[in-house]
Amino acid sequence: MARKSSKSKISASSPPASTTNSITLSPTDIWLGRGLPFVLAAVALALYVVTLAPGLTWANYGADGGDLLAAAVQNGVPHPTGYPLYTILLQIWLKLVGLLAPNSEIAWRGNLFSAVAGAASVGFTCRVAYQLIKTDFQRPWLWAGMVGLAWGATPLLWNQSIITEVYALHALLIAFHGWVLLTYYPLQSWRRPVLLGLSIGLGLAHHVTFALLMLATLYWIWSEPDRTGRRFRFWWLLGLGALLPLLFYLRIPLVAHLGETPPPVDWGYPYNLQGLWWLVSGAAYRRYLFSVPLSGLLSRVSTWALTVSVQYTPLGLALSLIGLSLIDQYLPRLRNWGLLWVLPISIYTIGYNTFDSEIYLLAVGWMLAIWLAYGLPAFTEWLGSRWPDVRPRMDHAFLVMMIAGLFALVAVRLPRYSLRHDTEAQEFVDGALQALEPNSLVFSSGDAETFALWYSAWATGELIERAPGAMLVNVALYQFDWYRELLQDLYPNLPGVSESPSSILAQNSGTRPIFFSEKLPLAPVETLQPVGSIWRFVPPAP
Repeated sequence: MARKSSKSKISASSPPASTTNSITLSPTDIWLGRGLPFVLAAVALALYVVTLAPGLTWANYGADGGDLLAAAVQNGVPHPTGYPLYTILLQIWLKLVGLLAPNSEIAWRGNLFSAVAGAASVGFTCRVAYQLIKTDFQRPWLWAGMVGLAWGATPLLWNQSIITEVYALHALLIAFHGWVLLTYYPLQSWRRPVLLGLSIGLGLAHHVTFALLMLATLYWIWSEPDRTGRRFRFWWLLGLGALLPLLFYLRIPLVAHLGETPPPVDWGYPYNLQGLWWLVSGAAYRRYLFSVPLSGLLSRVSTWALTVSVQYTPLGLALSLIGLSLIDQYLPRLRNWGLLWVLPISIYTIGYNTFDSEIYLLAVGWMLAIWLAYGLPAFTEWLGSRWPDVRPRMDHAFLVMMIAGLFALVAVRLPRYSLRHDTEAQEFVDGALQALEPNSLVFSSGDAETFALWYSAWATGELIERAPGAMLVNVALYQFDWYRELLQDLYPNLPGVSESPSSILAQNSGTRPIFFSEKLPLAPVETLQPVGSIWRFVPPAP
C-alpha cells in the first residue's frame, strides 16, 4: 500500500503516525469513513437475513428463545437475570414488525431483532476501527471496512444474530460502549461522560457480565492524558447517565404486580425483594461459577483457545496479534486497556462451568477486531518494506488476496451456519399440538422442551387454542419456592400443586390427560407411550 512518504511510518524503528506526524485525510477518506459503517451494517444484515432461522429454533444454544418470546408477549419476566432492556425492546419490536408483517411468525420476528442488533454492531465496530487508525495509515476506511466484515463473519456473532437470544444485543452494546469510550470527544465536555454513563447503564441493564468490562473502562477514563477522568464533575455526569437506563430494572417488580393473576412466565415471581434479588443476581446459576475441577481446567483452557482462534481463523488471529504487538510497542495505554478488557471475561468464561459459556467470549472477539485494525495495514507495510521495488504491486496483490479470502471464508461458513431450513423445534411443537387434548397436564424438565411449550402456549397461543385448559408444569423448577407459589396462583384448582410433582401426578392420574415432553424419573418408563413428539402417561392397571 502506497504511503504519502516513501518510508513506512510503522516499522521496527519508528512509531505509528499518531505518535509522530499524522496523515492528512482527504475528503474522500472522511466521506468513506463516515458512510462505510452504514454500508457494512446493511451487508451484515443481508447476510444474517439470508441465514436467519425461519421460526423457533434450538440451534446455537438458542433454546432460551421460547422463554424470551413468551415473556415478551405476556409482559412477563424471562429467566435470570431478567434482561429488562432486552425484554422491553423485544416487546416494541414484535409489535412494530407485527404491524408491518401481521402474518409473520413471532419467533421469526425475534430472530430478525437479533439480526438487526448484530448488524448494527458491525457498523459501530467499523467506525471505531476507522477512528483509531485514521491518522496512522493510508485509506483507513478500507482497513476499517475489512475489520467490520471480519467481525460480522465471526462464528459467535453470526450464530447469535440469526436466533432469538440476548447476545446479539450484547454485542451491539459492547461495540457502542467501545465507540463512546475510545472515539467520542465532543466539543461540549458534558456530553462525553453522560453518553459514556449511558452506554454503561444500558450494558448493565441488559446483561450483568457487562460489569466484567468495567475494569478496562475505569482504567481508560482514569488514564486520560488531560486528567479529565479524575474530576468530580466527570464522574457525577457519568453516574447520572448510567442511572437512567438502570431504571429499566424497575420493570421487573412492576409487571409482577400488574393484574389479578401473574404473567405465566414470571421467573423469580419478583413481587418482593427476595424474589427480585434471586432473579437479578443469577442465584440459580451461582453453582456453575468457578466450579471447574482441577482435572477439567486444561480442557476449559483448550476450549477457550479454540474458540478464540476460530473466530478470525488462525491467520486472522495472527494478524490481530501483530496488531497487539504494534500497540504494545507504541500505544501502551491502548495495550493496557485491551488486556484489562480481555482478561476478566476470559477468566470468567473458563471458570463458568457450563457447556455454552463460550458465548461470553463475544467481548474478546470484538477486541481481536480492534487489534486486527492495526495488524492488517501493519503487516501490509512490512511486506512492502521487504521488497520496495515491487511494493505497489505487492500491496495491491496482498489486498486483493485478503478481500478474496474474507469473502471465501463467508462462502465456506454460510452453508454450515445457515438456519434457513432448521425446523427441529417447530416439529417438536407441531407433534405436541397433535397429541394434546383439552385440560391436559403436561410435565417437562429440559429447557428446550419447556420453552418450546411455553412459546406455543403463551407467545403464539396455539397450544391453548388446541388444548383449552392445558396446564404446564416444569419439574426442574419445583425446587424453587417462587415457582411453587407461581403455579399455585396460576392453577389454584390443580390438585397437588402446593406439594410436589409426584403429588400432582398421583392426584390427577385417571382424571385428566397427562403428558410428558420427555422421559422423566417421575413416571415409570412402562407407563409412557409415544404420541407425536411427546409421551402420554398411561396409569398402570390396579
